[in-house]
Amino acid sequence: MDTKKDPAKEPLPAEFKRDVQARFDKLTNPEVTFEQFLERETSEFQLQRALATNRVPRYVPTLGTITPCGNGDLESLLDPTEWQGASGSRPNIGCAPINFGGLAAGISPGLINLSTSHHTWVPAGVDPNVGIPTTAQGSAGAVRIGNAYWGWGCELLSKTFIVAPAQSTITFWYAVVLEDPGHACEPFFQVRVTDAAGNIVPGAFDFGNGSDTIVADLTNPFFQTKGHIVYKDWSCAQIDLSTQIGKQVTVEFVTADCGAGGHWGYAYIDAFCGNCKGSPTGNIEYDCEQSTQCGPGRICFDYSLPQMGSTTGTVTIMLDIYQNGTLLTQLTSPLLSSGTSFCYNITPAAIPGINLSLGGFDFAATASFAIGSTSLGQIKVGTAPDGITQGQNNDYQIACKSCEEIGKDQDAYLQKQCGRKANFLPRVSCDCPDAQPDAGDCRCDCRTAEFPALEPCISVKWGDSRCDCMETDDVEIACITVCNCYSNVTFGDFTIGQIQVTDMDGNPVPTLPDGTPSIQVIPSGPICFGDIGPCRPPNQPGCVSRELVIYTRGAVGKNYKLSFAGVCFSVKHEFQSEQCFILKLCKD
Repeated sequence: MDTKKDPAKEPLPAEFKRDVQARFDKLTNPEVTFEQFLERETSEFQLQRALATNRVPRYVPTLGTITPCGNGDLESLLDPTEWQGASGSRPNIGCAPINFGGLAAGISPGLINLSTSHHTWVPAGVDPNVGIPTTAQGSAGAVRIGNAYWGWGCELLSKTFIVAPAQSTITFWYAVVLEDPGHACEPFFQVRVTDAAGNIVPGAFDFGNGSDTIVADLTNPFFQTKGHIVYKDWSCAQIDLSTQIGKQVTVEFVTADCGAGGHWGYAYIDAFCGNCKGSPTGNIEYDCEQSTQCGPGRICFDYSLPQMGSTTGTVTIMLDIYQNGTLLTQLTSPLLSSGTSFCYNITPAAIPGINLSLGGFDFAATASFAIGSTSLGQIKVGTAPDGITQGQNNDYQIACKSCEEIGKDQDAYLQKQCGRKANFLPRVSCDCPDAQPDAGDCRCDCRTAEFPALEPCISVKWGDSRCDCMETDDVEIACITVCNCYSNVTFGDFTIGQIQVTDMDGNPVPTLPDGTPSIQVIPSGPICFGDIGPCRPPNQPGCVSRELVIYTRGAVGKNYKLSFAGVCFSVKHEFQSEQCFILKLCKD
């Protein structure tokens, strides 16, 4: 082998050992022998020499093939096309910060007791040192960063990507195992978020202690202890990238041994881009179903409280309300120490500074969790200033639209689509086929209907067998059925004012080159059902069905949302009527 290409076989400087001895002699309380110190210094010198001569690749955050959430579940492997690894040493003088530019690039797996094991995929199992699971709850795999071997070791696992709106916040699960040396420069775990220039993104991550770093400390109630080892069982945390949308960021998970070289530390990472359900440090989610989306009403959140052994923590929820991207006001919940749900009562007209003419506002929430006086970090729902739904002034409508208003909104579309229709189907008696048909023309008076406390049941059925499949180029006839499950009332003048197909986030479906939607429903509304009669014994609800054509052409195969708006009716005691029309077909 050419020894010039092998840093380990190149001669050391003549005074190298003497200089190392001098540095060792200056250590106040050395935790390693001189031989061990010399071994470390030699290894670090050789690494830096190899980096300087480009014989070992230097760690540089790179976009490459990395995607924000690719291989985030870590179920079966650590994919080097989705993650970058780096390793090296932390300084052994004082508590100097790590020189990230002096780390060698590459993913290096191995056994937990080897100094060269820096980035290791692990299956579900038990940690050999403290007995916690090696993966997050329900997970088949995770990655261990670091090892249980002394020696100033330092390593990181990172992702570099462009932040899209969907990744404005990213959650992940972690567990930490650190030896506490009882002196400064302790082993640590850091979640480091930097921009394209390598600068720390302010406020992107906080463990709850006001820092992106946790250090070994036997006195910190954040940890559990086992002898001189402190550890944090699996918990969930969130990275806030809302200020970096459209920009490049790097998320680095960093572990390091102690600065004196005699104590180790490592961490586990799992479920990157997952969710925080079941986290012992608490969780919060927007409760869309319990919330109202317009007018005087409420905005609700479901939460779980932190739990450590038999101790239950607390959460405080702050609701930020925005309009046109500007913060209008902040509402703060009481300190919540029990329960699982909290709702803010909302009166849009009373919100300070609100512009009623804009029609709506946005909101985002921040939950701050704690156990006693120990802060456990925050989880955000929604992203400032757009809130829950991308776009401005569309999370909550100032006033609820009536059926009449929805009908008016639909009129513009119908005037364009239906104004060109020239023929009416003649109307004929359903019971007397020989009766004289009329022209079939119809004029209806618009009227405002009060929503009753009683509501009908609406269902949609399609397909001729259970094996049928709605395809991306297809024509399906579906049945909309409205049923009355009450025996003493009739739902009168039942109408569905508008029918739309959108993606699951409410965005329009893609259009074809000719400008028509790739998915259409015919009719798009209104559909009149007349009166829905009362339920008859024994348990036979009054039901009325209408047919709906779902027409797909060049659509993308995925889930879509079929929405019925302007569902209007009255509650009365009247018998339903029926109408029939003559459908005349001409021979092809």
